[in-house]
Amino acid sequence: MRNWILLGYEGEKQYFHTHLLNEAVLKMINYSEAYINKLVVHRVGNKAHNEGITLSEKVIFPEESLRDLLTEYFLKPFTRTIESYQFLSEEDSEGNIVQTTAKSIFKNQNSFLEKSEDLLQHLYNQSNHPHIKSGDLFIVLFGDLLINDELVDGIGIFKSEDKIPYLNIAKQEGYLEVEKKLGISIRKLDKGCLILNTDLDSGGKIFSVDNNSYDTHYWISGFLQADHYRDNNFETRSYMEMCRSFSEEIIREKESKKEQIDFLNQSVAYFEENDQFGHFDFQQTVFKENGLKNEFRNFKTNYEEDNGLVFSETFEISPVVLKKQKKAIKNWINLDTNIQIRIDFNHPDAMHNYLEKGWDEDKKMYYYKVYFNEEMN
Repeated sequence: MRNWILLGYEGEKQYFHTHLLNEAVLKMINYSEAYINKLVVHRVGNKAHNEGITLSEKVIFPEESLRDLLTEYFLKPFTRTIESYQFLSEEDSEGNIVQTTAKSIFKNQNSFLEKSEDLLQHLYNQSNHPHIKSGDLFIVLFGDLLINDELVDGIGIFKSEDKIPYLNIAKQEGYLEVEKKLGISIRKLDKGCLILNTDLDSGGKIFSVDNNSYDTHYWISGFLQADHYRDNNFETRSYMEMCRSFSEEIIREKESKKEQIDFLNQSVAYFEENDQFGHFDFQQTVFKENGLKNEFRNFKTNYEEDNGLVFSETFEISPVVLKKQKKAIKNWINLDTNIQIRIDFNHPDAMHNYLEKGWDEDKKMYYYKVYFNEEMN
């Protein structure tokens, strides 16, 4: 059995394994002590449409009430961010503009306004796809961000793309007028990243949020020139995604949907029942047949080559990532007779014990036989 603790964030309940009060939880940003040091707002258009850019000529130092509101708007989404990124090495990028600009700002904060214009121009140069939206670009220098029990400075780059309507009551002479206006919703950050002032020479640490993910290449690969930080969160997500691909491309094609879900059931069960992942132990536990085990090894080798990965033989399983990946797995069988069979991932042996697939010679149709004691509400 695993133990659990309850952590509260702004009234929302989030559960984590107690053994994982390490990497996954501590990597979450704590902004309770954070403050906005400098802020500038530019406007960036779509380069493909020749919309251009609009420069601000001064740094903003917002009053306290606005500063608190902006701090929560910018940073609250990152309290739920688990996976992080790092800048690509010089061999993989042609001089990373965001990385070098961030280093310059941290070294000399008086260059903030000038360097923010470099970031604006760089983002505009990446905005050359017709679907990319124009928007307001906030560039913020933060102080006292808490991560891994350490206070660090950070640079936030946030792009607001969508405007929402709101009602404004304007006082006129003798009456009140209702006006419809458009503004930025502080309940959802469209797109943003947070660059920490730590280990920048070796890739640094970046967190990213993208709620308008119409083109992920544009933001992560194009603008930031970054890739996933190779930690336990990354290993857990990537390995589970590989298992899902194997189930779809190999098991589903050669066997059936039942065997595919059964494999995913066993895989999820292994990740849930172990703190430490072992590649050899995983295969011995999940695969009963040597033939399928060998196919999995070959698939893993090809998957690593195709995706530029090298999986660790062992790594610590991230329950937070596991929970997200588990939600992404389809655990039902859709039949052409308009019947759906849903499988409970919490009981991986149920398919073996209570679900059978067969062939009816008279009807010339496949069938599933389901065993049960009573119907549940």
